[in-house]
Amino acid sequence: MSSMKRHYSEKLIKKYFLNNKYIAIKFSLFYLIIALVATIFINKLFFDPESDINNGNVISFNFIFLFLFFTVIVLFLILNYLQNVITKIDKSYKDLKNKEEERLMPYEFALNNSFDQIFWFTTDAKIVYLNDAACNMLGYKKEELLGKYLEVVDPNFDRQKAIDIMYKIRNTPNFILETTQKKKNGEIFSAEVSGHGFIHRGQEYTCTFSKDISQRQEINKKITNMNLELQKSLDEKEILLKEVHHRVKNNMEIISSLLAMQLRRAKDDEIKYILKQSMSRINTMALVHEFLYLGENLAYINLRDYIIRLVQDIKELYISQNTDLTVDLHIDKLIFSTNRCIQIGMILHELCVNALKYAFKEDRENLLCIHIKDLEENIHVKIRDNGDGIKDINSLYKSESIGMQLIHSIVEDQLDGTIEFINNNGLECNIIFSKKEENY
Repeated sequence: MSSMKRHYSEKLIKKYFLNNKYIAIKFSLFYLIIALVATIFINKLFFDPESDINNGNVISFNFIFLFLFFTVIVLFLILNYLQNVITKIDKSYKDLKNKEEERLMPYEFALNNSFDQIFWFTTDAKIVYLNDAACNMLGYKKEELLGKYLEVVDPNFDRQKAIDIMYKIRNTPNFILETTQKKKNGEIFSAEVSGHGFIHRGQEYTCTFSKDISQRQEINKKITNMNLELQKSLDEKEILLKEVHHRVKNNMEIISSLLAMQLRRAKDDEIKYILKQSMSRINTMALVHEFLYLGENLAYINLRDYIIRLVQDIKELYISQNTDLTVDLHIDKLIFSTNRCIQIGMILHELCVNALKYAFKEDRENLLCIHIKDLEENIHVKIRDNGDGIKDINSLYKSESIGMQLIHSIVEDQLDGTIEFINNNGLECNIIFSKKEENY
């Protein structure tokens, strides 16, 4: 029962005496009571009731009482005003604090739910803030790291190095560092740290963002190993392909050598010419494989280099030393596949051989023009000699010779292009086909 009374008394004291809401009334009443007690005590102590001037004492007491009463009223008004002002200030402060907390809530949520560790350091590398991700990743509680130094979580730094790195982070734009960090259980993991400096309330700080890159490093290591294996496999395949091109070239040279043996034994001039043409055609195809074997690229060939070499070989095979021949070459920079180079090479071979056979003579200056232009979407091949031309130009479109049939077959069936023969101070052939190669 007594405990219940005591509890009830405490509630009354807290409600009426410790409540700041009525502090002006309570303080005024308390002041009035103390003042009255003091006045009565002083009056009895210093004034005699049996004295002749007792009437004057009463007047003085009444005056003091009125003075105290008005003083209490003034004090109450002042305290009540101050209480209202303080209440408004307190309310404004709480409203501002609540608004600030609401404004900062998304940022605090983002910081604590970030996957990256976020630290605030002082200039001497003391930890003054860390987010939940840092605690979870390192295995510490916040209070275990607050006030500690960088070297607690990063064993790569001592006291001086930690101070130096803080200075470097603050003075280095886009600072990034790969390091290692140590968990509470002693486990070491790789981390990537970025950071910058800032000033808060006149104090310099360093903010760092750290992420665990152990998994990324492991993936990079696997990718590197895979790339090494792929490169090794690619190198082996390149060697194999080069060997294939080398063997194809050698086999074609063997066939050409066999034809050369037959050429030396042949008596008939027409058979000799046919054998020589066959050797030249085989050499045209073998030359492509030679370029692929000797070149760095196993899929594509520089057309200009190939044509220059091809024309030189044709001249050496068909032109005597007494024949004066000038070759005018204008070839745009074009890179073609093996198949396309063989197609163009075979066309040029047949047209050049025809010009060497029918247009050029030993007693005159001979000219062979080979122009190949890149028309963005199409390729234009023009071959012209300065011979006498041909009277029946239409005969070239229905010729039964192997060379002409081969030219028409490649241009129309394989390149899906057009071919035109005209007399232009000699015979001129214009071929146009698409630059884009079809995939078969």
